[in-house]
Amino acid sequence: MSVGNIFLTDLADDIEWKTSGPLRVIGNPPWVTSAELNRMDSRNLPPKENFKGAKGFDALLGGSNFDVCEYIILKCLGDLRSEPLQLAMLCKTQVARNVIAHAAAARLPIASARVFRIDAKKWFDAAVDACLFIVTADPRLTPNYTADVFEDVFRPDAEPASRFGVVDGRLVSDVDAYLAVRDADGASSLVWRSGLKHDASRVFELDATPEPTTVEGTKLDVESEYVFPLLKCTDIFRGKHHALRKWVLVPQKTFGADTSHLEIVAPKLWDYLVSNAETLDGRKSSIYRNRPRFSVFGHGDYTYAPYKVAVSGLHKEAVFRLVAPIEGKPVVLDDTCYFLPFDDGTEAAVVAAQLNSPEAKLLIESLVFWDSKRPITKKLLARLDLAKLPTDSDAILQVAQAVATEAGINFDAERAPDMIRGSAAEQRVPTLF
Repeated sequence: MSVGNIFLTDLADDIEWKTSGPLRVIGNPPWVTSAELNRMDSRNLPPKENFKGAKGFDALLGGSNFDVCEYIILKCLGDLRSEPLQLAMLCKTQVARNVIAHAAAARLPIASARVFRIDAKKWFDAAVDACLFIVTADPRLTPNYTADVFEDVFRPDAEPASRFGVVDGRLVSDVDAYLAVRDADGASSLVWRSGLKHDASRVFELDATPEPTTVEGTKLDVESEYVFPLLKCTDIFRGKHHALRKWVLVPQKTFGADTSHLEIVAPKLWDYLVSNAETLDGRKSSIYRNRPRFSVFGHGDYTYAPYKVAVSGLHKEAVFRLVAPIEGKPVVLDDTCYFLPFDDGTEAAVVAAQLNSPEAKLLIESLVFWDSKRPITKKLLARLDLAKLPTDSDAILQVAQAVATEAGINFDAERAPDMIRGSAAEQRVPTLF
């Protein structure tokens, strides 16, 4: 038996293996992130490194944070990459996916992988999606970066329910469904945006009664050009995107813009923000560090576009809604939403119809992992190339007109056909990998 720090041990060179033959690595590494260990002042930490290479705001917003279990599995596969081995680990299903994706990028010699789902709440009192993750690695075999998914760890002989993995360098949730629409997995010609982030809802968000009212019930009288209707992901998902329920204060036109001039041009807003300075100055996220006082994040000219096609990032179904102005003002979406901004209501209606088409839904279903905390992400949406979806133009126009009518938009039927991105005639026949 050998006892040591796995983070500092080279599993190939620092351990004297007693027998020959394929290795078996079995374990249950801690289901905790590096950030959580830091918060607990733990000394048992991996080397402090951004081992996936997150950059810029991705690193600031958590892209450089990682799961310790994932780190250990990848270390095992990396240190022992010259040996045939079978690895079996209890881990989050998200970790299993990350391992497959990273293994493909690093060309680790994975020959096969299986995921057996377990009821983590029942067995470990943990509210996470978890699995027994079994990997066979062998440098002598052709790499295979897909994993069969079995619904029950106690039924190992059942047929796999699905298969996820890396196809053409991209991670997909359902390999077999993906093949029918893979041509449309590329790069969106439209730029997806995130909603507004402020980390102080009690200050920035106001109830609509219909006057802006604080959570304490005080009607707030501030300069109207800084007050906008607000929608959240639940409003979008449940189809409540036409109703005025909340207002939000936006003290800057773009992130990083100076706010000191508000004392002169918007004194009532300035006084309100100063009265809540303890809360606003105490926000912990590093994105506000060394920024103008009372900054918010995730906004720009696109925030004030009159029309938006929006989707919830948190719900377990991708439903795209056309959001039109409320009370004569452009709607601001919060950071649980993603959206496309438009100046033209007809174009917005056409794009909403395309995104809600059966073909788009099939593509999204083949890409998304619904057990993720935030299944719909900006990165996933940026992969949807509407021009290459084999949609029916007549069906799109019919849906678009209905969407526009519901939103109170004057639909331009003459221009609408030219706004459809792609057509069935332009599609290429997909090739199998």
